[in-house]
Amino acid sequence: MRFPFRLATTLAFCAVVAGGAVALAGSPAAGTSGSANVPVPAEVVINGRKVLDMGFATLSSFPYKVVDIASGATKEQIEAAAQQDQIPPAVHAYDGKAVVLTGFMMPLQLEGGLTKKFVMMKDINTCCYGAIPQMNDYVVVEMKGDGIESIQDIPVRLTGVLHIAEKREEGYVVSLFEMDGEKFLGPLK
Repeated sequence: MRFPFRLATTLAFCAVVAGGAVALAGSPAAGTSGSANVPVPAEVVINGRKVLDMGFATLSSFPYKVVDIASGATKEQIEAAAQQDQIPPAVHAYDGKAVVLTGFMMPLQLEGGLTKKFVMMKDINTCCYGAIPQMNDYVVVEMKGDGIESIQDIPVRLTGVLHIAEKREEGYVVSLFEMDGEKFLGPLK
C-alpha cells in the first residue's frame, strides 16, 4: 500500500519537530511481554473469529526516534538508522496477526462520501485538533472493497491484518504500522 507522500512528509516532519520520541503510554497493562513492558492485547471473538484487541497502549509503548531527511540527518546517519530496528520484538510479534483496532479516523482519500484509505490515530488530539503525532501513534489503513463511511471525532473500531515494519519513502520515515482493513465495526460503544 502506498502512503501519500505529502501526508507522509507532514507526519514525519511533525514527529521530528516534536523530538521524535514517544513517552510510555501510562502504566503497562497487567499482562506485559518482553523487557519493554509492552502490554499484551486480549484475544476476543468478533463475528465468530478470534482476533487480538490491539490498542495503542501496545503500539505506542516504546520510544521511537525519527532519523531521516526532515530531522537533518546525514545520508550516513539515515543509512545507519535504517539498519537499527527500534520496534521491540514484543511488538513485532503482532505482525501479520488478525486484530480489532480502536482509534480516531483521519481520511486520506474520499470518493463518493466513502474512504478506502485513512489513518487511525491514538487519540482525538492527534486526529482532529492538530497535536503532533508520534510515528507509533497511528496506523495507515487500506480497506477492502469500495470503502467505508468517514466518521470523525469519535473512536471507531475495525478488524483486519496488522503489518509492522518501518517504511521509508524518498528519505522519510512514513509509517511503522499498516493494516489491511477487512470489516468496519463502526463507532465504539
